[in-house]
Amino acid sequence: MDWLYNISLKLLYPTSLCLVLLLAVAFLRKRKVATRICFWMAVAVLLVCGNGWLSGGLIRHLEWQYLPSNPVPEADCVVILSGGVLSRIPPRPTIEVGEAGDRVLYGAYLFRQGKAPRIICTGNVATGGFAARPIAEDMAELLEMLQVPKDAIITEEKSGNTREHARNLYPLLQEKGFKRVLLVTSAMHMPRSIGVFRRLCPEIEFIPAPTDFQVTERIPRPWYYQLTAVIPTPRHLLDFSEVMHEYLGMAYYKARGWM
Repeated sequence: MDWLYNISLKLLYPTSLCLVLLLAVAFLRKRKVATRICFWMAVAVLLVCGNGWLSGGLIRHLEWQYLPSNPVPEADCVVILSGGVLSRIPPRPTIEVGEAGDRVLYGAYLFRQGKAPRIICTGNVATGGFAARPIAEDMAELLEMLQVPKDAIITEEKSGNTREHARNLYPLLQEKGFKRVLLVTSAMHMPRSIGVFRRLCPEIEFIPAPTDFQVTERIPRPWYYQLTAVIPTPRHLLDFSEVMHEYLGMAYYKARGWM
């Protein structure tokens, strides 16, 4: 069912919706009323979902629910949820990172600050994806490049989504005797992650340690800069797709009783 959920989710992305509506315009070209409705619906999707003010507000609502503790408390271990790393496949000379790669960078930072003596990297290949090896191995290799000792790193290589991270890590955390955990993931993903871990891993304290913030405190900018936010751009559409993914994911997880 996870594959069906992922396909359905992608069909709800703004660009996918626009494509479906424009295909409907082509097939219904002999029906003028239906054609006009589909065409203007496609325009509306672009204007609404491509609005930077809207996507920024939705992202901030998720990201700012769990702001970083100051100072970050000490814990038994750091758990880094998979994402944001690219395997060392030629011509890449090393493991590379995307925006979500901040998770591994922040996990290494917390370790070097003495916040926890161990780091757990969790993640297999994401649902419906392909990779040369489990993401957890790539994350562990990147941590070693960041001067984290190999014997301080633990990998869990069977999880393909957020629920599986919590389900598979619970027995491992119990076996190691870890009672207090710093949970590292992207700030937008934190509300769903912390909800799942606290639901599926009772008796263990999870402390949110978010990173990869897309919305930060505002800095002074010219008034006309704000007007550009209403222009549908690939970046605005991508932001809306990502935040929609999280809201729909939370709704799905709550309906299944996972958070």
